[in-house]
Amino acid sequence: MQRSNFEGKFLSKLSKIDRQEIESFLGRLVREKNFLEVIFNALLDGIVVLSPSLEVLYTNNAAVEMLGLDTRRRIAGERINDLCQDSAFGSLVARFAIRRKRAFTEEIIIPAGDAPRTIAISLIPLEADEGNTEGSAVMILRDVTRERRHEEERRRAERAMTIARLAAGLAHEIKNPLNSMQIHAQLVQRGLDDKRRRKMNKERLTHSAGIIVEEIQRLSGVVNDFLQAVRPTRPMLKKGDINTVAEHAAAIMRPEAETRGVSVRLHLDHELPAAEFDPDQITQALINLIKNALEALEGRPDPLIELRTSLADSGFLVSVGDNGKGIPENERGKIFEPYYTTKFSGTGLGLAIVSRVVEEHGGQLDLYSNPGEGTVVTMAFPLDSRPVRLIGSNQDK
Repeated sequence: MQRSNFEGKFLSKLSKIDRQEIESFLGRLVREKNFLEVIFNALLDGIVVLSPSLEVLYTNNAAVEMLGLDTRRRIAGERINDLCQDSAFGSLVARFAIRRKRAFTEEIIIPAGDAPRTIAISLIPLEADEGNTEGSAVMILRDVTRERRHEEERRRAERAMTIARLAAGLAHEIKNPLNSMQIHAQLVQRGLDDKRRRKMNKERLTHSAGIIVEEIQRLSGVVNDFLQAVRPTRPMLKKGDINTVAEHAAAIMRPEAETRGVSVRLHLDHELPAAEFDPDQITQALINLIKNALEALEGRPDPLIELRTSLADSGFLVSVGDNGKGIPENERGKIFEPYYTTKFSGTGLGLAIVSRVVEEHGGQLDLYSNPGEGTVVTMAFPLDSRPVRLIGSNQDK
């Protein structure tokens, strides 16, 4: 082992140093060692210093307590795996022994009576000493049980709030058609029970019956939209051309857009290869985005909606942009949540369905918006292979 300059000089002059100086020096070393041991054992994080063969060289009190080591047993000089018999801990140390040139951190749960503890363990390799191919290592342990418990409580609270919001939104959407159905059902009942009239007002009864049928259909639509937004649905993947889907969605929505004075333009990348996706789900997502854009364009000068397809590094992009009023910053993180809407007559499910479709396709959703300048929603989907692009190709249609 290579000695430091101080050690070399001290040992070379050891024979020339008198006994009193040696005793003074050793006394100072002992005091410093005791001082460092006090600090070492006062640390809240557990620390274990391991030899190249993963034997324990030093350990502090926190590490002994976190690993549940038997203090009556000799610890220094023992292999760390022999001291702690937990299978998850043993697997972690074994993986480090195989790839010990790289530090890593993992969390494991160590049984501790009725209250298991979650311990974050970092294993850090040290440089090898001269003549050794492998160096020592330091294990740092941190008890994150309370943090993980608080995170789980927060997730439970968020799930409860989400369920409450969904229930409130669904109840609100169902309440209106139910009220309408009740009123018209009472009118029908009154007309049928009115024996004083020899002749029923058939036209009035027919109108009320028609309203009831329409409201039942609306209720069915509300329930179907709700299920589509919150229930995972497996896409029926087919090999196809995403440009064809974009053109189809634009054709469906163009008449409604034109009645509102809104222009719909397509900018399609015709070099995109065929990809696997569910054409019905992607069409529905595009229609929902276009409808949302139409709402944002009300009262805007020269209203415009643009659909784009393009190639990305690891997939393809489909985006819907508008030059509408934009979305305030405090609302951007909420608009894809079910039943969140700023529109008087909206259900708040359209963008939630878009989010679900993209998620089920393994894609990502991106939103760019500036108040007063417009909004662009981009759906990014994975693509197996990327084609060679031809220079000077025309992409706009």
